[in-house]
Amino acid sequence: MHPKKRRRGATLGLVAVVTIVLVVLGLGIFFLIKILGGQRELQNAVDSGVLNVAKQSLRTPTVNLFGASGPYDLSGQALDIARQNFSELRDPTTGEVSLIVYNRLVGQAMLVAMNAASDNLPGKPSPDGIANAKSLLNVLTNPDDGIGTLLSKKLMVDSAMDQSFTKLAGMQSMRMLNSGRSVDAAAAEKNVAYMTRETATNLQVASASIPLEFSLGLAPGFLGNATVKKNSKTYLKGYSLLGIPSITDGANLQLMGVALRPGEKPHLVSYSDFLNQATSPLPSGVGSRVPPNAFKTGGNTLEAKSGATAQSVACAQTSSINDQGEYTASIPCGYLVIANGNGSTPTGKTEGTVTTDGDAVGLEDNAYAGSGRDIFSDVLMNQQVFVTQNGAIASSLGAITAIQKWKQQQQAQGLPDTPVPSNLADALDGPSPKQTYADGISATETAAACDNFNSAPGPSANSTCMNNLSSMASVYGSSLPDSGSGSKLLGLMTIEKEKAQVINPRPSGGPAVVTGVNKCTGLKVYPLDGITAADPIQFGKPATLGDLMKAFRQYAPTSNAGGAIYNQFVTKVRQIRPQSTQADIDALMANPLPMGSVRYVWMDSKGALQFTDSASLPSWIKPSKVLPDGTTTVADTGLRDPNRVFVNLFNEQGFPSPWDAPGASTVQDKEIWTRSSGFNCLQGVLRFMNCATDEGKPWHAPC
Repeated sequence: MHPKKRRRGATLGLVAVVTIVLVVLGLGIFFLIKILGGQRELQNAVDSGVLNVAKQSLRTPTVNLFGASGPYDLSGQALDIARQNFSELRDPTTGEVSLIVYNRLVGQAMLVAMNAASDNLPGKPSPDGIANAKSLLNVLTNPDDGIGTLLSKKLMVDSAMDQSFTKLAGMQSMRMLNSGRSVDAAAAEKNVAYMTRETATNLQVASASIPLEFSLGLAPGFLGNATVKKNSKTYLKGYSLLGIPSITDGANLQLMGVALRPGEKPHLVSYSDFLNQATSPLPSGVGSRVPPNAFKTGGNTLEAKSGATAQSVACAQTSSINDQGEYTASIPCGYLVIANGNGSTPTGKTEGTVTTDGDAVGLEDNAYAGSGRDIFSDVLMNQQVFVTQNGAIASSLGAITAIQKWKQQQQAQGLPDTPVPSNLADALDGPSPKQTYADGISATETAAACDNFNSAPGPSANSTCMNNLSSMASVYGSSLPDSGSGSKLLGLMTIEKEKAQVINPRPSGGPAVVTGVNKCTGLKVYPLDGITAADPIQFGKPATLGDLMKAFRQYAPTSNAGGAIYNQFVTKVRQIRPQSTQADIDALMANPLPMGSVRYVWMDSKGALQFTDSASLPSWIKPSKVLPDGTTTVADTGLRDPNRVFVNLFNEQGFPSPWDAPGASTVQDKEIWTRSSGFNCLQGVLRFMNCATDEGKPWHAPC
């Protein structure tokens, strides 16, 4: 063969070989690019899927507790406690407990625990409050069926997580791997983590909602250790143990919130960072009790040519994006009970109703009927009046003895002793006609010396003086009105009834014997340290809640207890509604509190404080199931002697001193505050009362 032809053939062969190599290489590169592109498609799909898992995890899955008919994730007593305590913390979107509201449950349990632990500080707290706080915590963190445990499990294995993944991952194109298939969730690759520890939850903490006894006394470092600042707001730390003395001390009762990075968006996190924080922040053995905030999910699909499975994984952390996902630690179902008057408050282990008794609305008595000059205070208190057996009256004994001497002289001479000379008769003060009374005076009798003591019933009473009292009043232009002839007074405190029964008999000289006051009524507002003589019998004024609380704060003997009660009451209100300003508190305190009434403080669905009777209560407040679990503080005025302070005042009703010989009586006012932890939403019971006693000894000796 010609050499040229051989060279041409070799060249063609080489070209063919090179072409084949290039084609094979091109195909390899093509398939490699397709595989790499397909893997990128798969990774993008998995990334979008896991981001959706993180986003949707805030609201789904849920722990189902509040539906009308179930099925429920809890049962028995645990379900009852959860429904009674957490009903107002439900996710507004789902109506159940989801991750976005879980920290609200933590916040309420924390406040209940604080209230129980600091109850009665520096004394010992109520065992009932401690037990109830632990019961609530157990419903939240029980390792078998606690709400946190159930939510943690659902966030790991619930089908809703797969649905959230495939909803977005399945929308991604898999053209390079297999145009006919979408991405499936890889169950084996699912995992959770607890990331950005000790950063902010989505739960703000208002310092005014924390009991001062807790933050300043029992656990002064708590707020500094348990909160963190972000965007000028104070948040509860996430994945940080909340230590409440006497409540979370044991290893089985730990309280912890979930870090949710308020104001930030869910985002992808590296696999290595995820793995580094995949272990629960709770102590070993109880890790499932706190929900996670980060999720790992795998996705796979089949490569069309080879039939091999392509797989990818991604991790993402959730967060509360906006203000609608932020809350403040509170007890929004909380309520307070206020009773004005003596009655019953349930104690021990039996629920019941806060009541007032029949006397709480007030007592009745007569109004004062006296008027004008008074024979006792205007005459007999200042001088003696001399009265003979026939009723002749003179303020000067000499006027009577002059007549007697004249009569004795006449009789000694055997002359008539009547008529008495007119000049002697005219020296008498009365009555008219003076001549007749002068003629009737015995020459040897001793005229009765009458004063304010012996002219009225009592140990020193003189019958001549008492029998001629009306005549004396007429002679000296004074009055002697009948007692008890005034109009009726209704709604009297016991001390007001005491005053009525003491003052009404005074114009007739008494005595005043008090009955029907050995009991307690409701309380009006009045100066606890005493009233003035110008005040009427019914001296108390209808009160507002604030009036009564202020009275005990301002009265020196009760100021410490009254101040503590007020501060604790306001703290409880702010636990119900943390955003309450002083103006809101003042408006609440301005509500009338009639004697005998029972009122409730609570917050409505619009976030407004309400002050109502039992007929207007929301469904979660059951007035027949009240049972405070705390101790009691009493602002007690003690047993005071009302003489010269509230009754029998100098110059009262125009009398310089109504009675010089007072009876034996006492008056006592009480503000009784029974704390409650907030378990079953009850924050406390406040009661006011006015009590008086009288031993029935007469008030006598008018002056």
